[in-house]
Amino acid sequence: MGRHLFAFGSALLGIGILCGVLVYLGWESGSDLGARFVAGVGIVIRQIEMLGLWGFLSLAGVILATLLCWSLSWWIILRAYGVRVGWWATWRARVCGFAITYLTPSMYLGGEPASVYLIARETGGASPATRIVATILVAKLLEGLCLLAFIYLGVYYALATKLLPLDDTGAIVTGMVLFGAFLALLLINLAGHRLWGTRLLGWLRDRLPWKRALSIAESKVREVEEDVFIAFKEHGRATLLAFVCNLCATFFVFVRPQVFFLFALRAFFPVSHLAMIYTLFIFLGAFFWVTPGGTGIFEVGSWGIFSLFPLISLVTRAPIPVPQESAIAFALALKTIEFPLVGLGLFYLIRVGFLKIPTTRL
Repeated sequence: MGRHLFAFGSALLGIGILCGVLVYLGWESGSDLGARFVAGVGIVIRQIEMLGLWGFLSLAGVILATLLCWSLSWWIILRAYGVRVGWWATWRARVCGFAITYLTPSMYLGGEPASVYLIARETGGASPATRIVATILVAKLLEGLCLLAFIYLGVYYALATKLLPLDDTGAIVTGMVLFGAFLALLLINLAGHRLWGTRLLGWLRDRLPWKRALSIAESKVREVEEDVFIAFKEHGRATLLAFVCNLCATFFVFVRPQVFFLFALRAFFPVSHLAMIYTLFIFLGAFFWVTPGGTGIFEVGSWGIFSLFPLISLVTRAPIPVPQESAIAFALALKTIEFPLVGLGLFYLIRVGFLKIPTTRL
């Protein structure tokens, strides 16, 4: 009950914030809240229409290519581990995981159990669940390494250009150092065969009363850590190829603002600005993604982030500020493309029984 109330309250908060933003945009176009809201919606729609058909299709192509590269990366790792599953099954599992992750409080984790369940269901028990968990852990580790590489590019430009305030730059650097340290420790543990997770559970088993449960957990964690180690020891070529696919996916995320504003405003961001924008969006997704799909939060965040970085006009070559309505239109254009993919993932999860629609007894 509490979980449902939290989800409902989170959705209500997001919708409220988004409505408030739209009312603000249309403030001068009406005398009451309803008219201002409608006017704000109209302003955003006109901004999205400025993309044109080719611009919208290009943005949709970039988003679809991101998911395709993530799916291909995981499929390569699955094949390397001997998990014989078709490409389309991997794609469906990745879209389902994306749907759940998209709607959870974190933009980057949450849908992995659903993806593992669907792959295990496809193999019919032919591959151990721990091996499938190991493959997705390797895929997420590679994804994190690619994400970190692009973030460090943004941090470098933030320090070199001093465009951001010192306090903001310090917070970004601190966050990235901690995130990088966590990934480095995880990589040392898994690639170096340290088995820290197994050792920790063994230490807890000897000191806590839940010996049977901890012994089972220790055994499963050991299987996963052993399988992940194999990815780096015996499947180095496949792991490298999967890393390249993840790198391409991260690049597609990186260029989304560039694609939108090139078509909508005939303007572009310098690479230094684009790198810092990417870094700030990663922070936004990691720490403030508290509503389903980031509704409201992502729009306000886009507004604030784009206000820091001017565009360069293709016509005049002069810097121009990003209009408020264009920043919000960017966020809503992404949602227009991403929501059908989320809906497709949830539909498939309901169809296979992973998600159940609650029924009301009369």
